[in-house]
Amino acid sequence: MRALARIVLAIGCLFAVPQLAVAGEDADAYYKQGLAYKNEGKTDDAIRSLEAAVAKNPKHGMAWSSLGNLYKQKKDIPKAVDAYEHAVAVITKDKILWGNLGMAYYRNNQVDKALNALITASKLDPNDAEIRANLGTVRRQKGDNAGAIVDLEAAVKLAPKEGSYANNLGVAYRYAKRDKDAIKAFEKAIELSPNDPEFHFNLAVVYRRQTKDNPDLITKAITEYERATSLDPGNTDGWFDLGFMYKENHDNDKAIEAFRHYICLNKAKGAKMDAEADKRVHDEVEALGGGGKVPPKGAKKPPGKDECGDIGAPSDKKKPKK
Repeated sequence: MRALARIVLAIGCLFAVPQLAVAGEDADAYYKQGLAYKNEGKTDDAIRSLEAAVAKNPKHGMAWSSLGNLYKQKKDIPKAVDAYEHAVAVITKDKILWGNLGMAYYRNNQVDKALNALITASKLDPNDAEIRANLGTVRRQKGDNAGAIVDLEAAVKLAPKEGSYANNLGVAYRYAKRDKDAIKAFEKAIELSPNDPEFHFNLAVVYRRQTKDNPDLITKAITEYERATSLDPGNTDGWFDLGFMYKENHDNDKAIEAFRHYICLNKAKGAKMDAEADKRVHDEVEALGGGGKVPPKGAKKPPGKDECGDIGAPSDKKKPKK
């Protein structure tokens, strides 16, 4: 009987090996099909095939990695996090995977985990500019501004033509009150991407913060705020600051108009302004001779519009006929 049992067990083992092999082949087939769908732009079909691949083989690291990328594309960040976590558990020394996981954590508001994942990615390749830039940004948000500057300086050195890295470095310098360095960084960012409103806004902020000690910077701040709001007319903070800069420059008409833009943009967006800021801006308009009215200077009030005229989004509500 024992001999018979050994024979049966041996036969069972012979059949078990091919079954495992078939399962692995099925996973690879699903993975390849998923990649084909992905290349064809059939995202949902690709996800279904890749999900079948990892169901067949839960340790298929490449399938998990591709799933993470597709979930991120679909903006399903929790699923992207889960997929990347499975991927790095199998493929432990891939900087791109760790970097993707770090940014997925970051977008999922898991900042501590994001920091650790990006540190791992950076250790795998300290000369990857994108990883160092992302790590610097996360360090700054964690309060490690000195560490952020180290990483962002490295990123700028490694990729000197990437405007966003120079901009982020400028922000870190600004937090460190290194205004001269911040100005140089923002100017570099603008040189590389002259039509990015954020870069002009950030440079304007640095100038504005120094105007009390150096009034000559008022005109520079105004120039940058004007550029920022021209490129992004919906920038409420830009209009707010610009109003005060115009006031400091004794250009009251322009100050009134900038404050009106601020008020009307918030109204158009349905945003609730801070009560103190709201009162301050309305008081400024009143004090500057705006009379509390909001239409742009010289503009005619079009039918069906509220007092904000064409500033911001048009109102969806129709006024009743008289």
